[in-house]
Amino acid sequence: MEAQILQAVHVAFDATTNPALKEQAIQFITHIKSSPDAWKHSLNLLESNETLTSNVTFFVLQIINEQLPTLSDNDKGKVNNSILNHLKKIIDEGKVEEVFIRNALAKTLSLIFVYSTLSIYPNLISDLLALSYNGTSYNEVATDYYTRTLSMIHQEIGDQMIARDDAASERNTLLKDVIREKDMVNMTHSWKNILNYFATEKPNDKQLAKEIINSTIQCIGSYVSWIEINLILDQELMGNLYQFLQGNDQKKQIYTANAFNEILHKKMPPAKKLELMEFLNLGGVLSQITDVNSLDFDVALALSKLTNQIGSEVVLLLENSNEQELANDDLRNLASGKIIEIFPLIFNFLAHEYDDISLEVFPFIGNFLLFLKKQIVSEINWSIINNPELLTTLLKNIIMKLKFSDDDDGDDEETVEQFSEVRSKLTVFIDSIVLLDESLALDVLISCLEEFFQGKEWRTVELGLFVLNYYSDMLRNNIMNLPRTMINNSRPYFVFNEMLCKIINSSQEILMVHPLIQINFFELIMKHYSFFTNGNIQVEGVDKNEVLMKVLNIFVSNFGVFSDNEKVKYRSWYLFYRFIKMTKPSIDDYVTHSLIQTLLPLLEQNVEIISNKNKTLESIDLNLIEENGSFENQLYLFESIGLLITLMKDQDQKITMIESVLQPIFLTLERSIGSISNLTLPTLITVQHSLNSMGTIVKPFENEPLNSKLSQILSQISQVILITFESFINYNIIRSASQFCMVRLFLIQSKYPESDLANLLSKFISLLMSATLESNELISFLNFTSQLFHTTANQSNHQLYELLSSLLPPLTSKLVERINNPLQDDEPKEIQRSFLNLLIALSNDHLNSILIGQPANLTDLINLMFVYVGSTDSQITKLAVLELTVLIQGLGTGKVIDPMDKFKTDAQFDPTLLISNSIRLSVELVGSASGRDASGRLVLLEVVRLLKAIVHIGFKIPDANTLSKKKSSNGISTTAVITANDSLPEGYNEVMCEQVRTCLVESGMPVDMGTEFVKNLVSGTDRVFLKWLVGMLG
Repeated sequence: MEAQILQAVHVAFDATTNPALKEQAIQFITHIKSSPDAWKHSLNLLESNETLTSNVTFFVLQIINEQLPTLSDNDKGKVNNSILNHLKKIIDEGKVEEVFIRNALAKTLSLIFVYSTLSIYPNLISDLLALSYNGTSYNEVATDYYTRTLSMIHQEIGDQMIARDDAASERNTLLKDVIREKDMVNMTHSWKNILNYFATEKPNDKQLAKEIINSTIQCIGSYVSWIEINLILDQELMGNLYQFLQGNDQKKQIYTANAFNEILHKKMPPAKKLELMEFLNLGGVLSQITDVNSLDFDVALALSKLTNQIGSEVVLLLENSNEQELANDDLRNLASGKIIEIFPLIFNFLAHEYDDISLEVFPFIGNFLLFLKKQIVSEINWSIINNPELLTTLLKNIIMKLKFSDDDDGDDEETVEQFSEVRSKLTVFIDSIVLLDESLALDVLISCLEEFFQGKEWRTVELGLFVLNYYSDMLRNNIMNLPRTMINNSRPYFVFNEMLCKIINSSQEILMVHPLIQINFFELIMKHYSFFTNGNIQVEGVDKNEVLMKVLNIFVSNFGVFSDNEKVKYRSWYLFYRFIKMTKPSIDDYVTHSLIQTLLPLLEQNVEIISNKNKTLESIDLNLIEENGSFENQLYLFESIGLLITLMKDQDQKITMIESVLQPIFLTLERSIGSISNLTLPTLITVQHSLNSMGTIVKPFENEPLNSKLSQILSQISQVILITFESFINYNIIRSASQFCMVRLFLIQSKYPESDLANLLSKFISLLMSATLESNELISFLNFTSQLFHTTANQSNHQLYELLSSLLPPLTSKLVERINNPLQDDEPKEIQRSFLNLLIALSNDHLNSILIGQPANLTDLINLMFVYVGSTDSQITKLAVLELTVLIQGLGTGKVIDPMDKFKTDAQFDPTLLISNSIRLSVELVGSASGRDASGRLVLLEVVRLLKAIVHIGFKIPDANTLSKKKSSNGISTTAVITANDSLPEGYNEVMCEQVRTCLVESGMPVDMGTEFVKNLVSGTDRVFLKWLVGMLG
């Protein structure tokens, strides 16, 4: 078997082995590892005279490590003897194995300690020490295994980062007690001797000697948390550690720094901890480091952690001290001195060129400032650590850390994002200093800003913009805790406005072309647009109109919208749009004209397709097309121009300007229509872009007064849209773009009854209804139709009313056909939900007169609702029940009773079908619905509301207010309550109550329960009744 294991391991680890043979070897190895006798075969291999490869040795040790915990004491004894004999053999041969083999054997020895010490073998540590030291000298190989095993033992029983079950924790506690009782003194004494010996003697193997020293230092740091610390605080041992910390061996420095971290972290009372820190004097030792940037990265990282630990431990001991201890001048002054002592190093590490190193001292800075904030109301004198000099120096160092490093060009998004995270932490520190000493912090910030904006290098200017941004956020978040009414009249606020004006007025001297500066400047301007709109904000000696003009000119320069950098260009397009929209600058028409003329070259559309994954032109997913430029960003410019045109005061100039902007788009569409016989994707995309551009340009005109000249322009746009739509009606992206334009025109013209809106919509809807729309287009059209209902009702527009009356029957037929026979990639349930919301919106907009005027269509809709109630989609069921509810409330008496329906007539219909089937359906749903899950409970609530509507036909529903709060996810009101409710008498319909009770009894409900059901239904609110009903259903 042992020979097979040797062969299998060799094959498995041989890179040249045939894959099939390797797979067989791995399967064999896996089988062996799961065998209960695998440890025996492993011992046989170790005890044999075979020369084992490293892979085989590692494999057999791995098996022993895995199976040792489950062995009997007798078998553990065999393993112990075999492993110790194997170790002695290695020591006798003076063989230095590869590191991973030494670690594996040390792991085995540590497991022997864990699982044998309390039962059969309590002397492992002393035996290993005896193998290492003969009384005069140390065996290098044996000492290496000794220190490695001690490190592994700590990992097994003392590492607090490893989660263990209760049994293991109890066992580990006993093992630590054994070490404290039997081995602790000899173990710590051996560490001192090992360090002395290998630091002074000339070893046979220098590399191994270094590893032994490092491993020993690691042991000191590991064990200090749970052994007597005085055994470690030996002057000779400490002397060696200081020597290593200040030496040139980088690994020794790192291990030693880590060990001191653990020593400092030792739990003890504040006074004792301060004594320890005074004894160690690490601040004094580290203060000899003058240039942290010259240190190796890993060494600097370790020393920055140690520096942070020193400071954090002092702050922590102050936090944990009681009032009496803090009142002790000696303790307080000594602790404060320790903090002052390490601050130069803190500043050095904070300023380090690598952020990873700087970040290591952040915890101390945060803890230190937090402690000072807690002492704001304290009567204790903390002037040693809370004084203007220290806070000023700290704040300046923090601010300088906000600056990009010299080797960072600021053009890599990932590094910029990482540095932004560092900056966000640093600004928290600044917030704390502002709270501690507002006046000091403001003076430092202002001084730094003045200095930075005189800089000639982009990093300095960018830092100035960042600090100014921070300054504005500080005001906005009221870090200074000023009364809200005082913020805008405070000195900091005036200073900010002055600084903002200074940057704008001196932009040519201060600002320089760099993406971060450009974007940050425009973001800052946009964030404070209110400076230009609020007449109460004034800066002495500054004409705000001149400042505004300078901002506009900066926006439309190469620094902004004409930048060569795409990120800057596109972002400034958006910010320019936002700035114009929010400020609505009051500027002369000639200035507006000049701005628009300047921007016009950016509106050119030269579509170039880089890649396209669509299969046809008729059905295009724009996400599958990559084109040059960024049309989505370009739309911000189109809307900006539309906004600027609306700001013009001269109506003739306004019309002339909009014509000049639209004319190139009209010509583009005309050319595209002419080339439809030879249509290409770029042409189709150009048409789509042109339509969207038109719709975006006119968007700002929604609030403009409509005069005859503007009406002519809109009419011209409408005709262009209709012609284009009809020409490209088979192409989905053109249909969507045309609908977008039509919605924009509708929103403008719907406010003016004299406009020819109805004819325009009639033509558009006729074309749209003739096309085969995709699901998203159909849903969008239904949403638009809901908008039409709302406008019709609000404006009492008879032309639109007639249009919608004629639209509803064919639309219903088209939708039902589409839902029943969906096209490929259709989403019939989404269409159903949109259709139901449309019908609900019709009633909520007081237009039930449309329904009652079409009895046949109304009957079809009622029957359709009964079908939809049976949907497997709970949302569709809920909406269908809700539609029945609004129909019952609006038309349950057989006529329109809504006083706000301005189009109602004396028309009537027989509500029997609606009422009787709604009762039957409600009873069935009550019997089958589940009130346990959320969706079932929502459906049941709608059924309750339907029943309440039925039993109150002709009467006011007493709890209508609870229904009026409900909104659907798409924003359409789904309440079943219509205004008619307020005009009805109080009470309930006894005939309907009896019909409901009869139906309940016929469905199997006991008579008395049916009576109670109806009684609770008419007397309680919907939710109170629902609670009763859920309880009754169990």
